[in-house]
Amino acid sequence: MTQVMHHVILFLSAFSCVFCNTDDIGISVTPSLDAGPINWKQTITITCTWTPGKFKFADILVGAESIFNHPVYADIVNLEDPEARLYFTQDPDVGTAELIIKDITKEDESQYTCSVSRIGPGGSVTLEVLEPPTAGVTGLTATPDFTSVHLTWEAVEGATNYNVAWRAAGTEAWTDVDVAGTEHTFEGLNVASDYEAKATASNPAGIRDGIEPAETTFTTKDNRPPHPVGGLNVHEAAYNATTITLSWELQDNIDENRIITGITAAAVKEGAAEGDPAVVIDPQELGADATSVTFELPGAGDYVFTITTNNDFSAGVETSMTEIHTVKETTDPPTPEPTTPEPTKKPTTEPKKEPTTAAKEEPEVEIDIGDGGETIVCGDTRAIQPLPNTQAILKCTKHDDSAINPADIVWSFQAGDADAVEQTQIIASEIGEVANDNKSSILTIKNVDANSVGFWKCRHGDGDTREFCTYSVELTGAATGENSGTALVCSGTVILAALIASLLH
Repeated sequence: MTQVMHHVILFLSAFSCVFCNTDDIGISVTPSLDAGPINWKQTITITCTWTPGKFKFADILVGAESIFNHPVYADIVNLEDPEARLYFTQDPDVGTAELIIKDITKEDESQYTCSVSRIGPGGSVTLEVLEPPTAGVTGLTATPDFTSVHLTWEAVEGATNYNVAWRAAGTEAWTDVDVAGTEHTFEGLNVASDYEAKATASNPAGIRDGIEPAETTFTTKDNRPPHPVGGLNVHEAAYNATTITLSWELQDNIDENRIITGITAAAVKEGAAEGDPAVVIDPQELGADATSVTFELPGAGDYVFTITTNNDFSAGVETSMTEIHTVKETTDPPTPEPTTPEPTKKPTTEPKKEPTTAAKEEPEVEIDIGDGGETIVCGDTRAIQPLPNTQAILKCTKHDDSAINPADIVWSFQAGDADAVEQTQIIASEIGEVANDNKSSILTIKNVDANSVGFWKCRHGDGDTREFCTYSVELTGAATGENSGTALVCSGTVILAALIASLLH
């Protein structure tokens, strides 16, 4: 039946309804209105029922207007398209009609009435639609404590629920909760940690598309005292000078995100009378990120320097690092006294001894002083006149049938009674360089001068204290003119035969 015929029948029915019974018309809505307003964006179905009969056809009135004449709905309904937002269908033989409305909004709110020709208008329903809030949360504020945060925000019109959440900064997962009010406190956070928080407003209709949550960041309070500074060092402006600079680093505190509010630097002269104005050194209060300080000291003596990190929780906690430094009376650096070299001796000729079956041939240990290939073998002494700033090359060579790795041979240097300087320090301070070939460990002393005076030793491995050989470097005269003499002595000949037999197999 065409819509034109439908309207004609409805028109004629207005004059032919003599014994109309509107109670014969039923109306219902799916989903039911009993639970309250319909949530927006849902699909609803309004169903009309009546007792079928001749020329009984249904119409649905929106307000007082037929849906077929409605200024908004008429064009959609007349399409008779099941996929359209509104679709009307009926079966007069059964006595049913349905109006389907998709994606319902507030604009669809009205009174809907079923009207049947030859009967008239009957049952009606009033449609109410609940939409999400039209605005998002504003004024989200975080007030952190040590292990908790209190969040507050402004109320949103139409909202009955707020979803509030937090997460650790830089992570993905949120911890959330739904609350009806405008505040909430989260517990169980970590001290001195960075967090993010967000809040969204909603009601049973959900959250409106396109509205973003309110977001904020916060850092929980830190009740931990700071660590002491690390790497505290004393630097002199000159030898035994009274202008002293100290430096340090704060990496331990940075790594753990510990708060430093300030740093105190103090210097005290040991043995000074308390309050003596001649030795009073005022402490210095530095910024939280300071890594150095300079003191002007009142004169020679032993000084104790203390660097202390501070914050609101450092009272009664050890957060200091101390360094002791001595300023001597003189400002002149010590100079080594020249030594008188022993006269060169001619090597003595000893009867050749037949080696025993247990003994091994001594490895050749040689020195090339850079003047044309002069060498010294263990037990031989030779005076050499090198050019100024000449390099010296010392070798420790393993026995031919030894299985040791030349890379395991290590060098050390000792000047007088001072502590030995190990190979790692020799390389790091650029005093010398160490290289290896398949038979030898080769030490190059970069500059043979007064600083080279002492004993140069090689041994097998850090755990073995026995030396292969010891070289003694001595000055033969004052460093005058263009040349300075040196004599290099390789000692330890007596122990080599038995020692290397045990070391180098």
